[in-house]
Amino acid sequence: MVELIITVTTRPGRVAEYVAAFGALALRVRLEEGCVEYDIYVDSDDARFDNEVRPDTVVLCEKWDSIEALQQHTRSSAALVEFRQAVKNIKLESHYWLLRPASNANAARCRRRGLRNANAWY
Repeated sequence: MVELIITVTTRPGRVAEYVAAFGALALRVRLEEGCVEYDIYVDSDDARFDNEVRPDTVVLCEKWDSIEALQQHTRSSAALVEFRQAVKNIKLESHYWLLRPASNANAARCRRRGLRNANAWY
């Protein structure tokens, strides 16, 4: 299992457009082989938590059952190609973090869920 976290800064005031484009993309990507999770988030403004709100930032969270599935998605997803075209004038910059489970407990949970290659990154 691998997780990809992407922080995207949009042009001022254009987060809603980015989120809408992502919504159209996500429905298709979630059907791709190996996709476990594919979601978008914005900073919470809940006063019960001390959190900096970045109005022009979104965070994409992708979880794939293997690095191979993620690579297949990034290299040949028609939906992703269309999305990149749709947001090219909205996005200013992005930062990527590829994560793997930090403990064998996470890998065991992946195996129980039937996800392949749960230990591929150990």
